[in-house]
Amino acid sequence: MLAGCQSVQQIESHTLGTGPSMEGKLVPIGGSVITGAAILRAYDGGVTITVNFNGGLPGEYRIVVHATGNCTSSNGFSAGPPWAPPGVAVASPVAFKGNESASLVARLPGYRIDGTDGVQGRSVVVHAGAQGSLDAQPGVPNNRVACGVIGTPRSLFAPAS
Repeated sequence: MLAGCQSVQQIESHTLGTGPSMEGKLVPIGGSVITGAAILRAYDGGVTITVNFNGGLPGEYRIVVHATGNCTSSNGFSAGPPWAPPGVAVASPVAFKGNESASLVARLPGYRIDGTDGVQGRSVVVHAGAQGSLDAQPGVPNNRVACGVIGTPRSLFAPAS
């Protein structure tokens, strides 16, 4: 009943957030063909992540923030281990992908956009499968299939100097 007293804009801003946002452009790793983007936006109490991606096989995919803002290794090892702010469990929401694309909107309570314990400058990694290890070793195949460095959209697409 309470939702009936709120406007659609109030509900959307509470769910999706209205604070600062960051973006991670997803690039394929581990031999995959997955591409897409993750948008992270602050809300009161955490961060909302919206992920859209194409390519790859139908199935379940986990979306996880990783410690390092580096997606240069072929197997995603450069993104570092899964990460969460101190005192917060690592979030790994699952996206279900059919034949075409996948979309996911999830709340990450306790996460922040910026600051020492924020997501800015870290990586968002797409893992194939709803279960299994989130870890990686250099040069060893794993379930990491796409990676994007989290930053402001302008800094992601600015020309290199």
